[in-house]
Amino acid sequence: MINTKKLNHISIHIIMFIVFGYVLTCGGAIHAQSLEPDPLLLEIESIYRGDKDYKQLPFVLEDPYKRSKNGPTLKNVVYKANKEWLKKWIDNPSAMIPNARMPRLMLSSEDIDAVLAYLESIADSSFPKQQWEAGLLKAEDDMTDDEYENMEELVSGGKAIWGRARCNICHPVKGKGGAVGVGPDLGRLAEKINRDWLYLWIKEPRGYFHETQMPRYRFEEDELRKLVEYLMQDWDFKPDEDEDKDGDDETVEVVADEGPLLVHEGTLAERGKKIIEFNRCFVCHEIEGISELLPIKSQKSENETTNKFEKLLNDIRCMTCHNIQGHGGSFAPELTHEGSKLKGEWIKGFIETPDIIRPLLKQMPKFNLTSEEAQTGADFIEEYFVSDEFDLGSFANVNPTEEEINKGKELYEAKGCKACHTIQVGGIVGPNLKRVGDRMENGFIFFHLKDPHHETPDAVEPNYNLSDEEATALTHYLMSCKDEK
Repeated sequence: MINTKKLNHISIHIIMFIVFGYVLTCGGAIHAQSLEPDPLLLEIESIYRGDKDYKQLPFVLEDPYKRSKNGPTLKNVVYKANKEWLKKWIDNPSAMIPNARMPRLMLSSEDIDAVLAYLESIADSSFPKQQWEAGLLKAEDDMTDDEYENMEELVSGGKAIWGRARCNICHPVKGKGGAVGVGPDLGRLAEKINRDWLYLWIKEPRGYFHETQMPRYRFEEDELRKLVEYLMQDWDFKPDEDEDKDGDDETVEVVADEGPLLVHEGTLAERGKKIIEFNRCFVCHEIEGISELLPIKSQKSENETTNKFEKLLNDIRCMTCHNIQGHGGSFAPELTHEGSKLKGEWIKGFIETPDIIRPLLKQMPKFNLTSEEAQTGADFIEEYFVSDEFDLGSFANVNPTEEEINKGKELYEAKGCKACHTIQVGGIVGPNLKRVGDRMENGFIFFHLKDPHHETPDAVEPNYNLSDEEATALTHYLMSCKDEK
């Protein structure tokens, strides 16, 4: 005989497990998309480590992940992309860019024409034009041998600049790259973009979209033109042949000609405005002539920014990758206490000409900063990104003997540190330690060896529970790992 009461009890538990599993799954999906530190890790850090020792900054941090609009301004978007691309984009964004965040609005062809008519009506009457060599504007098959050779040389130079700028850290290309997750896929850029707009965008990104997460690289004129040519001419940024054939690939779906009109009355532009309002496009985009339903956070203009480091921080968008005092990204190391970890001279040199320290994709781009700008960054970091927790004086004037260094080297080998770190040889999981003695404060090396998880609770590095004697020996060895002069 079936026990109804027991069956009901079991059913309730099953339902609870299903709901709990659903919550966990959804929560996991949400956090997987977030670039902010894992809340669980922050909670653990708060409970077991206490709040971090922050020094008050002379300005309010501008967090690129907490901007008022998720998408760019639509002012002059008709100069940014060609009309046929815009039609396909509005019709089905994810078909044009795989990681597109814009939803599909299911508009008819006439509705899309109306939206474009409104966007044209709010655009400037003209857009700055650049002078381009006539040969570069031709199709490859129409170029002379000299024109083609010139184009190839420019593209090759642009590819090198793309590599130094680490553009693929933010931007995937046909699904490859984009580890930070903030830039669109550029795999079909050449069919979309206006080269005049692209030139100005790379030169001054915030001139078009103040809240963009893209840094300003300070490229020289010839570098800028080479990069534009690489993006416009290289096959990596053009559709694959099978994508270019209408009807062969559903990802290049043509805008449907049939469908009911969303708005019937008014001129084409007036109807477009109503369609934009109806679909609440202003939630993500700043659109001239469209009223805001929600209060918008006012952004500090560049002219209002008086602190030199604040200007630099926002100009190259350091916080797209780095976290400072709980704000910003989590892709690169946290900067909150970097002034207590790193030596000032090294900081200046690294900001000016980044060295390869982090493995694989986690390498800092070269932003082409001047020596004065790099010094501004180093001075500010040394003054404000500091903590009293680290005893930097205990090893400040220590000059270890050869015997002490060798003792530490033996311990380095015995603990298997080279499985992750490189000095002469080793792994690529952790930072390169070849010049760690030039880079890190001696006192912080000791502090970190004693507790690798103090500053970074989720660090991969194991805690070996080293004795003071062992940590001192390792510190002596790592202090000796310097550039040969």
